[in-house]
Amino acid sequence: MKQFTIISIFLLIVNLAVGYNIYWANLHSHTSLSDGNGWPAEAYAYARDTANIDVLSITDHTSYLNQGSYDYEKTIANQFTLPGQFVAIAGQEFGNLSAFGHFSIFDADSLCPVSVSNLDAAYAWIYRHNSYTQMNHPALGNFNYLAYNHDADKYVAMIEVVNGSGLYTPFYEDRFIEALNLGWHIMPVSNQDNHNRHWGDAMTAQGQIPLTGVWADSLTKENILDALNKRRMYACEVKPANDRINLREFSIDGKLMGDVYTSHNKTVSIKVSADAINNFDTIYLYKNGVVYKDTIITQNNFTWSLTDNISNDYYFVKGVQQDGDNFWSSPIWVIYQAPPMSIQAWPNPIRSSSLIKFPKDRDFISSDMFVYTMEGNLVFKQYKWYSDDQIWDGKDQNGTIMKNGIYYVVVKARTARDTKIYKGKVALLLP
Repeated sequence: MKQFTIISIFLLIVNLAVGYNIYWANLHSHTSLSDGNGWPAEAYAYARDTANIDVLSITDHTSYLNQGSYDYEKTIANQFTLPGQFVAIAGQEFGNLSAFGHFSIFDADSLCPVSVSNLDAAYAWIYRHNSYTQMNHPALGNFNYLAYNHDADKYVAMIEVVNGSGLYTPFYEDRFIEALNLGWHIMPVSNQDNHNRHWGDAMTAQGQIPLTGVWADSLTKENILDALNKRRMYACEVKPANDRINLREFSIDGKLMGDVYTSHNKTVSIKVSADAINNFDTIYLYKNGVVYKDTIITQNNFTWSLTDNISNDYYFVKGVQQDGDNFWSSPIWVIYQAPPMSIQAWPNPIRSSSLIKFPKDRDFISSDMFVYTMEGNLVFKQYKWYSDDQIWDGKDQNGTIMKNGIYYVVVKARTARDTKIYKGKVALLLP
């Protein structure tokens, strides 16, 4: 059920997202080096000067290239990359639609030489070459049904939810969600797949310009590639050309889109903030692949704050404007871990010795106690059978009395099947 949200008005719009700048990228395009029109220098100049985007990657088909033409593409990209002005990234589109599909591989040192029918070999090559990779138009190739690959998960960072080649289908969003549900740590992107020039402002059949928003500290190649690594990007549809949606914030307990983190809190705080030229209509919060909550927005800027109870979940945000344009955020992955259960020391402070007690809610067969200084140095350990409480008399393993102060105590209590960990602090105050 939709809910209405109090909207905070932005009096000053700046191009910042939670400390990052927002830059605009098209990460899938072609030239006459493969099956497109125009040449790399023309493409980069058009993207920078006419389309007014910040990042363009030329990803001509690997099968059309040789090492010489690929090196030429990289040379032109280096010439057009000027920190603070424009970033050009040389790439390649690898694969075959009759096999597993097409990848864009970015900034690799060489062409991918493996068979286009061997997805595992392609993943292994990507991993060895530390090359960030994007799944292109995933309804045209299924990447072996998006089967998860642990090594490749680090570098297969993106999946297209929008492809502007004229073959765009809304089912790409479903492929994004399917990949997430299969375990990929992947973010949505929106690209143009240019074959007929117009690098950076080509439109889909629906008249929208696909672009990808990038959160980065500054406009350098290193920072754009770092945004790939950290999954700090979001997919966006733009119509008219000046109505670029600025996703200012998507955070959970201060962690940003792209983050994978562990929370000891069962309840988390979620915040979404965005602005554009045209008004928004509805903002959706997805949790584990389904719409979990939504809110109606009737303005062109908003901040939406809410809370949720977590287990092991991923979240992302989708927004829809009144004119039908969409944006999709990169996910945040939250792993819930119950806080460590506490020990109880009696007496505390310790003046001669102290009984270290821990909950006896399980059928424990033994326990280990470890005492550390606050700097993390182990000074005492003790093993006991059964579930008896531990005792510490303020001495180290050699029987030397420790200095007065605060010490960190860890008890690991074992059953026949698992281990429970209990933690706490004790004060040593010997005469």
